[in-house]
Amino acid sequence: MDASTAFVVASALSAVFGIVYLPVLMRQPKAFVSPYAKADIRKRTHAAIVDGLLVATCVVLYRTQNSILFLAIGALYLLLRDALFIPGQSIGKFLFGLRVISLATGRPCGRVHSAQRNGILLVPGLNVVAAALEAVAMARDPQGQRLGDTLANTQVVEGLSAKEFATSLQRTLLDIEAGRQRGKEPVEVK
Repeated sequence: MDASTAFVVASALSAVFGIVYLPVLMRQPKAFVSPYAKADIRKRTHAAIVDGLLVATCVVLYRTQNSILFLAIGALYLLLRDALFIPGQSIGKFLFGLRVISLATGRPCGRVHSAQRNGILLVPGLNVVAAALEAVAMARDPQGQRLGDTLANTQVVEGLSAKEFATSLQRTLLDIEAGRQRGKEPVEVK
């Protein structure tokens, strides 16, 4: 298949996906009504931009270095980003204090849920249409769920951010150091 045929096929798939997206999303039953508040849309947008830039960097490295390894790393990150390093958090979500949870368990999503909610983003052509439609669905849904969340039965909620993590780590280290200092103080003998 040459490049022009691949482009036509990808465009046709994208058009069909765009036409059926909202009807499919509206027909998906909500398995659980979430007790969690809708996450801030701006934080989700900024987290998605960070994650998108990481994937774009892998694509640029693939093109400049001509190594399929970079493309594979980008695809793997895109698919499993919400459970790759920290359960329920991609790098972008960690930076902006968001977490993906399973509505069935209330726990951070794992690799299976991450793959279910992000799988559509791997398909060339569909990923561009999906990104736009998913943003609209996320903004309109009362729980902030996009099609990927509905399929995986997950929701993005407010969670531990990089700033909170750094503050907590700093307090812990200061407490440890204060404990050491107390241990070095001379004991008064009466």
